[in-house]
Amino acid sequence: MDVTILEKLYRNSGAEESLRTQVQSVISDFDAELEEIRKNFRAWAVLRIRGPEVEEAAEEIVEEFDTVRSLFDVSPGDVIYGRIVDLYRVGYGIYVDIGVVGPEVVDALVPLYRLREQLLDGEKASIRDIGRSFGFVENMPLEVEIVEVNEERGEIEARLTDEQVEYLLEMAADPYDRMIVAGITRKRLQRILNRAGFGRRVIRIERWGLLENEVVFDEGVDAPGVLAKIGPYLRGGEVELIYDDKFLERIGFIPSPEGPILE
Repeated sequence: MDVTILEKLYRNSGAEESLRTQVQSVISDFDAELEEIRKNFRAWAVLRIRGPEVEEAAEEIVEEFDTVRSLFDVSPGDVIYGRIVDLYRVGYGIYVDIGVVGPEVVDALVPLYRLREQLLDGEKASIRDIGRSFGFVENMPLEVEIVEVNEERGEIEARLTDEQVEYLLEMAADPYDRMIVAGITRKRLQRILNRAGFGRRVIRIERWGLLENEVVFDEGVDAPGVLAKIGPYLRGGEVELIYDDKFLERIGFIPSPEGPILE
């Protein structure tokens, strides 16, 4: 049995090994085994499961990772953990791949006006300024809530969930510089930071997905300076930085859950 899950494999990153370990842990209580991992045309991971309890194992996998779906299975109010796609291709919002692959591929649009409302208290800013300030990168995971589905036109509109908004605003207001990296495993990213001498200056690395991580640096660490030193080792990855000066330069204030912070 094949199961397509909402974890992406891309850039020949070696993420299959990490995914295999996770999946085997999820199905360890069932008489089933993971035979093969490949990816579909949108880079979602496809798992081939074998064994007497394959159906039970597949249900557990879907419960843990979610799965692809038809447009007709998407309804307002659904909460889906998707991935940013085609970042900055348009100026009126961001598209999120939520796994809709039938009867045609449809990505969910989070409109610019809604991002302004949710992240900037309605203040005007371009999609590029919002994205770069909050660390948006291609394939970055985002949790969205479906607002509207137009089956006839093949369109989906969404908003960030309250939990996602709170996380982004708390991240923005936090005084520590951050680095968002997509396309590199957490293990490899840790090795790169250690090799460059920054391992002890990292508070933590938050793993958002197989290949998507948030690095939180210690007080006094300058994220642009770190990137200048380790950039050559991050080839194949998408990188964005989050720090106060960028917010002030691009949107004029530092967002926070309590409202804009002016400096």
